[in-house]
Amino acid sequence: MPKRLELGIVVAVIILSLIGLAMIFSTAGSALFFKQTIWLIIAVIIAFIFSKISPRIWLNLAPLIYIGIVLLLLILLFTQEAYPKRWFKPGSISIQPSEFAKFATILFLAGFLSARKKVKNFSDMLAPLFIVTIPAILIFLEPDLGAAQILFPILIVMLYWTGIPGTKIFIFFSPIVSAAASFSIYIWVTYFAALTIFLYFHKQLSDFIYGLVSNFLAGLIMPLIWNSLKGYQQQRIISFFSPWVDPRGMSWQIIQSKIAIGSGGIIGKGFLSGTQKKLEFLPARHTDFIFSCLGEEFGLLGIILITLVFLYLLYRLLVLAKETKNRFASIFVSGVFAWITYQTFLNIGMTMGLLPITGVPLPFMSYGGSSLLACFMAIGICLAISKSKFRY
Repeated sequence: MPKRLELGIVVAVIILSLIGLAMIFSTAGSALFFKQTIWLIIAVIIAFIFSKISPRIWLNLAPLIYIGIVLLLLILLFTQEAYPKRWFKPGSISIQPSEFAKFATILFLAGFLSARKKVKNFSDMLAPLFIVTIPAILIFLEPDLGAAQILFPILIVMLYWTGIPGTKIFIFFSPIVSAAASFSIYIWVTYFAALTIFLYFHKQLSDFIYGLVSNFLAGLIMPLIWNSLKGYQQQRIISFFSPWVDPRGMSWQIIQSKIAIGSGGIIGKGFLSGTQKKLEFLPARHTDFIFSCLGEEFGLLGIILITLVFLYLLYRLLVLAKETKNRFASIFVSGVFAWITYQTFLNIGMTMGLLPITGVPLPFMSYGGSSLLACFMAIGICLAISKSKFRY
């Protein structure tokens, strides 16, 4: 059974990576195709090496890896002059620490949570929240809002996987909903009234007090947070709600992405035949918007195929997390599951115009060595876990 599970994960990841390579060749040409091929070979080798290392060793290394990534993020902010401050550029390559921060945070968070036998109160969630917030703030300051906010859904899933009731997690993170609703006073008042009723019937005084106070404050301070965002970040959110307000400016990417996907029809225009790509109407087509080009060239059938492969990969990861008897290993896999699920959802959602543009790559498929390496590092540890999932 371990071999079967390992094979399923490997096959799904390789299929996604190879299709990604093909789309990079189609959208960006042979030069970037060969660079990504080299990154893929390196990533596969690293995943193979990681799969040979015992999960117990990763548990011991987790704090050092986390601290190392936090230091790298700090060094990046204080030493890089180029803006935005997202990459180290030794020679002709670029390294993006924020991609590895996702991996390191999941690893350290899994070790921290596995050491706690009972995690059920608000106070038990404060330390994990602090662990996630440190790299999230540093990434936000680069600025990279897309990568920073990915860490919080990962935290929510990992907390739930450790046994915290869903209602507790909802109440703890409900101020985020309050902040989002505060853009409209009518929506916020409706939400706050519904939350008050929910907390009243929840019948826990501490939850009632925390929920009301935190949500009220979140609704008040949201305008300050909005004003702290960069102009382009505000524009991306505005363009999501009103994509035709500036079709040649901030809404250009969403509109062209929708056109590319819609023009693919059922079977697509064929490999290397995408007109949106050839005429260069669609920016970032080999990175953040590679899914749009796939839809244009392979149509609805290609979209369904990729979606099914992603769903199969996520299913195998979820099964692995459930069957693994080691607490640390199980929580780690749940974090990887949350990472790939949410980032895939974000990327596909933004290319289809269902979510704001966040600038996150499609796992295993978008061009970029850092993203590819980080994902394969996580998969390598998952493969190591699959070999010993029935051991305590």
